[in-house]
Amino acid sequence: MERQVFEALQGTLSAEDSLRTQSEQVLSQLEQDTAFSLAVANVANAEEAGLAVRQAAAVQLRGYIGRHWSIGSIRYEAGPIPNQEIKAQVRQKVFELLTSNDSRLRSAAAAVVASMAMYDWPDEWPQLFLQLTGLLHGGHEQTLSALSVFSEWINGDMSEKQLDHIGLLIPDLHLIFANGDKHSAKARVMAVGVFSDCIEIISNMSTVRREFVDAHVPQILEEWMEPILAILRAPVVGGGDQSNIPLKAECIKALVRATVGQQRHLRPYSASILETLWRQIQDLQEPYLHAFVYPESEHSESATNMLVHCSEDGDTQTVDGYLCGIFEWVSIAAESRSARSLFVTGNKPTSLMRGLTGSILCYMQITTEILADWADDLELFVADEEEEGYRFSVRVSAQDLVQALATAFPQALVVSLSEAAQAQSAVAFRRRRDQDDSWWLASEAVLCTIDVAASEIKNATQGGVFDLSNVLEIDVWPLAQSPQFPFGQGRAFVFVSSFAQALPPDVAAAFVSAAAAAVADPQLHPGVRLSAVRATTKFCRRLPPAQVKPHLDSFIRGLASIISQLSENSAHIALDALHATLRVDPEVTASLEPLIGEVVMDVWKRYHADVLLNSLVVDIIEDIAANPHARDAFTRRALPTIGSAISHADDTIVIASGIDMLCGLIKGMPSPMPEGYTDAIFPSLMRVISVSSDSEVQQCGQLCLKSLVQKDAVRLSQWRDEHGTSGLEFIFGFVAELMSPEKSESAALFVGDLACKIAQRCTTLVSGETLATLVRTITARLATARMASFSASLLPFYAQLSVRHPDAFIDLLSRIDLDSRSGLHVVLSAWLANYLDVQGYYSRKVSAVGLMRLFALGDTRIKSFMVQGDLISNRANNDKIVTRSMSRTNPDQYTTIPAPAKIVKLLLAEMNIDLECHFASRDGTDFGANVNETGILDADSDEEGWEDDGDIHSLNGLTDPDKQSFLLDTTDSELLLNDCEGSDFDDNIDEDALADPLYHQDLNESLGLFFKQIVQDPRHDFHTSIEPLLTGVERTTLAKVCS
Repeated sequence: MERQVFEALQGTLSAEDSLRTQSEQVLSQLEQDTAFSLAVANVANAEEAGLAVRQAAAVQLRGYIGRHWSIGSIRYEAGPIPNQEIKAQVRQKVFELLTSNDSRLRSAAAAVVASMAMYDWPDEWPQLFLQLTGLLHGGHEQTLSALSVFSEWINGDMSEKQLDHIGLLIPDLHLIFANGDKHSAKARVMAVGVFSDCIEIISNMSTVRREFVDAHVPQILEEWMEPILAILRAPVVGGGDQSNIPLKAECIKALVRATVGQQRHLRPYSASILETLWRQIQDLQEPYLHAFVYPESEHSESATNMLVHCSEDGDTQTVDGYLCGIFEWVSIAAESRSARSLFVTGNKPTSLMRGLTGSILCYMQITTEILADWADDLELFVADEEEEGYRFSVRVSAQDLVQALATAFPQALVVSLSEAAQAQSAVAFRRRRDQDDSWWLASEAVLCTIDVAASEIKNATQGGVFDLSNVLEIDVWPLAQSPQFPFGQGRAFVFVSSFAQALPPDVAAAFVSAAAAAVADPQLHPGVRLSAVRATTKFCRRLPPAQVKPHLDSFIRGLASIISQLSENSAHIALDALHATLRVDPEVTASLEPLIGEVVMDVWKRYHADVLLNSLVVDIIEDIAANPHARDAFTRRALPTIGSAISHADDTIVIASGIDMLCGLIKGMPSPMPEGYTDAIFPSLMRVISVSSDSEVQQCGQLCLKSLVQKDAVRLSQWRDEHGTSGLEFIFGFVAELMSPEKSESAALFVGDLACKIAQRCTTLVSGETLATLVRTITARLATARMASFSASLLPFYAQLSVRHPDAFIDLLSRIDLDSRSGLHVVLSAWLANYLDVQGYYSRKVSAVGLMRLFALGDTRIKSFMVQGDLISNRANNDKIVTRSMSRTNPDQYTTIPAPAKIVKLLLAEMNIDLECHFASRDGTDFGANVNETGILDADSDEEGWEDDGDIHSLNGLTDPDKQSFLLDTTDSELLLNDCEGSDFDDNIDEDALADPLYHQDLNESLGLFFKQIVQDPRHDFHTSIEPLLTGVERTTLAKVCS
């Protein structure tokens, strides 16, 4: 077999496609022999095979291990698995390659060993760890081989079971890292990289192995911090063998991981670390500018030599990764309460904060590499300017740092940024006066930085803390009048649009006019036009319509011409701007409907598979349909395309996208819809979704039906087919089909939304028996539901019914019999088990009110129903990460409690979401801070390090719509949404929800009254039957509410 393997491997290296394909097929066939792995290992060890074939053998063996070594592999393919005798021989031969004289073979062998270790250690290869640590103390090549194995192995599959071994490995890594005289720079880089992986694993295990962490981490950090800080303090050295850039980059990466995972233990070193990194930021600032921003300066060559590392393999590594790591660490430190005093005194910036902000402005400047990339590929410019861009750079990292500082210290950042901007603007002014063309880079960085902190700056301008007039005069106007610097000119447009409401009206008007001209001018640099397009979006959404209307025709015509020229990756910018223009003046929009409609439908035809572009097209369709002046003309234009898409296309993506467009058209219509629309739309829609088996088509169909029921339920009830079946009966039949056991739960994820709409709109249009049949159908499917998300999606339907008719709701469910379980049993079980999984502000509120109504009934059928309570501590699983096999052997056990007690527990949890903020604002107390399960304050809490609640910090990286969604799911305060400027938030709220008094009800207030009433009402026997079943935290919450 070895000869066959050798020849096949040799064939895979051939330049001939046919021979290479044939050889790969031969190898696939040979893999079915259990002796294949040993044959490949022998070839890899055979010097006469040649280096290329030996490397190919190692690569082939690694792939084989993933496919056939263990049935536990996620890439396992059916076939024979080698026996233990063969595996032992393979392991031995591959391990021998770790001492090969060729570095490429050693690297390939290290990857194979790491792959085998994932499945074989410690049970089948118990000596591996000692073998590798033995190699660490061998020669240089052996050390590198062992580190290569540990790098892939630890990063891939180490877990809590191996934590003790990691504790033994770290001292060996420290010896390599700290001993620069004995070990090469490469070995030291790899050692600190493996240490970084170890720290991450230890941090992941902190909750289950706290004793290990507390016993070992302080000592580990004490030993490692001194040499790490020594490396970081050393001047940056580029070049070849003597370069320390890779080592510095790995050291800062380790610090970031340690700070994220072990902040409590790293706290004593925070000041020293920040001081060291601040000095590095200062020391690297001028060389960075000369090397990467101003390459024509007299210091450029020496700066480049200093900041670029060249490896022996010819690869280069710049200082960028190191600087990005520094900025990331500072961003994390800014969120830490223990480091607050290093940045601010009270609300005033410290000298470090002031200096740091000034340096950020320097690092924010566009590098020559970025400019070259933008010039070669405008789509990279589009990507880099996106808030969620995928390319990372020092500039992007500096932007992230500004956002972190703005979140943690908004007032202090405004002060320090005002000073830093003035200083850098002065530099730009002097350069411009001296005819130095680099001036625009400094001015652009000022505008970009201020724009990142736009929200804080706007508040400051209103209070007179931040004066934009200096920035306008020195930076904005000169850039706007400099077409020779297109990306600077474009920045001026974007900046002014961000602050249009805070600027003098004449300035805003001038830039609106200029933006309209830029959008419509095909001769302008594309970067300027695209920036003007971005500005158009903000101008239309933030300025009064009267300021934009005079230029609306130019905006729309210009955008229409641009959209046709843009690719799939950048068309969304202009399409979003077009969407923004549609609401400025309905009559202008109507006059240009032929142009708008043609462009929108053309975009859909070209890019219907693009989720983002498709969603924008649907939004535009909805807005045009809402415009009474444009609706009819656009519908005549769009309906043939939509009908063709949903009725005649073989591609399910086209069908689903067509249904989405139809849904947008319906949502934009008034209620009831104009005569004839429902008759034209409904039959085609039902024909498609009734026969399709595609889950996406069915989901889109459910949402479209929901909108149709909401807009025109009366006409649906009146519509009849040739057999006399009404539209609503068709919809009920569709729901029944989706609820059948043969249908997947994912296909019916939006049935709950449709059923809710039926409950809101159709109760007076159909008979009680028809509604009862719908309830029975959905309840029968709920009884067999497996996915928590599917069960939760159906619960709002029951909540709507319980809020409106709680008594009738209980009676109906009690009469439903489902395999010896009543419908009430099924619904209450699912509701109380999945209550916290219900999504959406309104749905969560209705669900909570529904439970309150059911509890208030005091119905004996509910009181007698027993449900799952609290988790019972399982000693067998304590302090461990529970695997599936462990959970089967020692499954979790729960208490059993009456349904009313469970309802109280869930509603207390619901209230606790926003209760801390409520009571902190009322009396300054920190409700629930460090409270353990007994209700006692936990003195050992680790959470001291964070400035605010972790959920709030998670908003930092979200876009505005994401923030709104998060806030809707976590708080009742609609005031928080007022800061989401320029959003279409109000339009995304269901009109039936807005009309429901429950939507505007203060849920916390209602819950507070509810708890006070049930505690005092003797009918509920609260103190005897419910209070003893509450945990310490729940009793503390209740006491606070009732006080």
